[in-house]
Amino acid sequence: MAENIVSLEKIVKSFSDKIIFEETSFGIHRNVKIGLVGINGCGKSTFLNIIAGIEPLDFGKITFRNKLTIGYLQQTPQLNNDFTIFEQIYYSENENFVLLRKFHKISYLLEKKYSINLAEEQQQIIEEIERKEIWKIEAKAKQFLSIFGFTDFNRKIKTLSGGERRRIDLAKVLMNEPDLLILDEPTNHLDIDTIEWLQEYFAEYNGTIIFVTHDRYFLDAVCNKIMEINSGKIRFYEGNYSEYLQKKQMELIDMHRKETRRVSQLKREMKWLQRGARARSSKPKNHIDRVKELIDKSYLTTNQDLDISFMTKRLGKTILEINNLSKSFDSKNLFLNFSHVFQKNDRIGIIGANGCGKTTLIKLITTKMKADVGNIKIGINTQIAYFQQNHDEFSEDMSVIDYIKQYSHNIRTADGQLHSASQMLKTFLFDGKMQQSRVSSLSGGEKKRLYLMKSLMFGSNFIILDEPTNDLDIKTLEILETYLDAYNGCVLVVSHDRYFLDRVIDYLFIFEEDGIRKFPGNYSDYLLVKRFKKEEEAIIEKETKKQELKTKVKIKKKTKLTFNEKKELQKLEMEISDLEETQSKLFQKMEQESATLTHIDFAEISQKIKENEEFLFSKMERWEELENIKAELEK
Repeated sequence: MAENIVSLEKIVKSFSDKIIFEETSFGIHRNVKIGLVGINGCGKSTFLNIIAGIEPLDFGKITFRNKLTIGYLQQTPQLNNDFTIFEQIYYSENENFVLLRKFHKISYLLEKKYSINLAEEQQQIIEEIERKEIWKIEAKAKQFLSIFGFTDFNRKIKTLSGGERRRIDLAKVLMNEPDLLILDEPTNHLDIDTIEWLQEYFAEYNGTIIFVTHDRYFLDAVCNKIMEINSGKIRFYEGNYSEYLQKKQMELIDMHRKETRRVSQLKREMKWLQRGARARSSKPKNHIDRVKELIDKSYLTTNQDLDISFMTKRLGKTILEINNLSKSFDSKNLFLNFSHVFQKNDRIGIIGANGCGKTTLIKLITTKMKADVGNIKIGINTQIAYFQQNHDEFSEDMSVIDYIKQYSHNIRTADGQLHSASQMLKTFLFDGKMQQSRVSSLSGGEKKRLYLMKSLMFGSNFIILDEPTNDLDIKTLEILETYLDAYNGCVLVVSHDRYFLDRVIDYLFIFEEDGIRKFPGNYSDYLLVKRFKKEEEAIIEKETKKQELKTKVKIKKKTKLTFNEKKELQKLEMEISDLEETQSKLFQKMEQESATLTHIDFAEISQKIKENEEFLFSKMERWEELENIKAELEK
């Protein structure tokens, strides 16, 4: 029996007249990794807040295992603007973290102005840190910060962008290594390489994780249990997201069977009802009640999707042309002389590390920013819809239906049919009751879904989406993907969502250090080619070394190693020993001198470790070759 670290008994939660979850009881086991799914507004973030102790229950009880440590990554980071990065990630009651926080605070003050008292206090702290051997924590902190793209660890939190603040918050949560990790959209504002690193880190994490994410590949790779919140009910499914989908499909098939039986039985009972008043009066009342129940009871929802292929204007011969575009910031070239001519129904994804210039390119195309060199030509018939990362400033007192009606009361779909704003809202998962709700009552994801609908409904023929998947639930993403499948126009997407890229696009702009590379294919195609090239390079390198070895080995039959080979073998054994010792010293230096290492020092040592490791590997390979020759000759 798996150990419960959290027990929830008869919990109930609602907001106004909306039930988040009905009375339910369950336990959360040790080392389980739970993916939490459901549409925006169903209560996912509310549930995480309840487990984290931020949101109270209406009824029920939560019991935590004794001395359980919890780390919580919220959607909106709760950071101190006056802290430096180092102070923030060490912001914890952990006594080792308190000590490191003091050390960095004093170090920062000493950089501004030297003080004998502060220097003496710093020395005392250094001695205590060395005595407790906690420089390892410092090395780990620098590793996390480097992975998340930070180099200057003394930057103030108030100088960071929203995405940078989010990554610092994630680093802070991971630094504590809690027994229970609670994560609300952990992949937001991370580039694809970092998401893949985080995916591997969580898959091996020795603790319990409960997380909400729209990233379906991430769900598949990390979770071993799915928790679904739907219409106030909580259900659990063993396995990852793919297995969950299979089980939901089986449930749907079963519901169709039940519905078929219900309809068949209802037909028989309706015939009985139609036999006349005298016959009905002679039958028991419970029989009539059963007929009424069959009429009311349906196993299937009647939420039939509308055609959301909005009517679009036909594209002209010239759609959009980028001519020799260049842009730089702070003497850093984001891209140089980039050109592209868009063709009809292009589906292009833009990927690259954070800060590489993806959003800048979008802003240049939408004329929200000017290029240093080059120009953009937009066709006469090209009508662009731009879905930005930061959505509308909503009028909070306005109802959902009035928000849409201020733009249009009716929307025409591609088949020429005119649909009311209310009908289209239902397609975007806003039912009749929710349409009358004030915008202020919506969750962050629901607001984004509303903004998405507004962005798409005016029949544009060129859609630009900048991180559309952040904060959207999976159901809404499926609606968006279905819409884009049928869309008669061009699509340009900046996204870190690998599944979304695979599903929607067939061409990539890849931001690399030496410029923007074009790639025909989706993200999985790109990964496959990237992996193949690495394997090919490794094979070529191995073959080259084999050829070099053959030229060195004499063609005539040998009975033993030559004098020079024996000498080389002895020398290699000494060199390997020295290299291993050097590697050990470099790791010790990084660990023991973390206090005094700048981010530049840290990067230099990391590079030395990498170079030393490669050199050691080549020596080991040559040693193995000679040992194999020796073994063959001695047979």
